[in-house]
Amino acid sequence: MSTKQHAIVAWIIWFSIFQGAFVMQWLLGGGLPEGENIETLMSVGSWAMCFVPLIVATVIRWLVIPKIKVPQQQLVAMILGLARSEGPIFLSLFLIGSDYPQNQIAVLIVAVFSIIQFAPSYATPGYVITPTEEA
Repeated sequence: MSTKQHAIVAWIIWFSIFQGAFVMQWLLGGGLPEGENIETLMSVGSWAMCFVPLIVATVIRWLVIPKIKVPQQQLVAMILGLARSEGPIFLSLFLIGSDYPQNQIAVLIVAVFSIIQFAPSYATPGYVITPTEEA
């Protein structure tokens, strides 16, 4: 697979996952949750189940992917990271539930930002980050 084909595949996969996050929220969750959380605080375990995968995804994106030079391995790492980013949306829909609508929105927002960080600019031919020179 050429570098250009690899970039096209990576962008298609990334965009599909990105759109899927919103589709899941609208189809499975019935749109954006509305209302106030119940008075009982959500458990620390529930928060951890939602945010630990996002931390793992961030580690994959910023510490693992830059070290990988083989395009196919980069793609696999990207998909693993995207899966970690998207998982908390399912957890918020099925485990947090309608008792905590504000928490569901918080998880959705953070998960979407986690997915955005995987935009495969690193796989795009000609994309180079050059350090700025200090005067």
